[in-house]
Amino acid sequence: MKKTIIASLAVIASAAVLGTFALDGAGKFGGVRVNAGIKEYSVTFDGSESTTIEKVGDHYAICTTTAAGNKVGVVGYYSGNAKRHRLTFSGENFCDLTLFNLANTLAGRAYEFSAITGFAISFSGEEDMWMNLEGMDEQIEEIESGKEYKGLSIAPSGMPSFMLMEGGATVSSLTIWYSC
Repeated sequence: MKKTIIASLAVIASAAVLGTFALDGAGKFGGVRVNAGIKEYSVTFDGSESTTIEKVGDHYAICTTTAAGNKVGVVGYYSGNAKRHRLTFSGENFCDLTLFNLANTLAGRAYEFSAITGFAISFSGEEDMWMNLEGMDEQIEEIESGKEYKGLSIAPSGMPSFMLMEGGATVSSLTIWYSC
């Protein structure tokens, strides 16, 4: 008899919890929002041993390893036009720092990010850095060194890249927030 009562109470409690979700809407529990969203991670590319730079053809594969042990990368775009080489990272000079697998540079070395939710880039020198997003209506202009830009939704298909119109900058670190 006791087992039947306990089992009945468990069924009633489960029904009450499910009813609360049904009445209040998905992701809510009695008026409190439950975060059932996508988990966000971050990784930083910097001058430490964990960040590697490899020249691949005309470009640079800049790679590091996530906390889960996956190797991810960004690409330093190199152009034959020396006047365009305005960015420096770990002693290498290039035109743009792309957040996608430009010209298949990362193939066999690292994965590109599938969903970037934010970034922070620390740099010195020219203060007129901006992010180009192909096919997007807006660009992220006048990026401040070290400032966190979060709550974004940037996919590799938007071909995101950091660039300067003139002058030069030395990048000391790039943190990417992403989701899987």
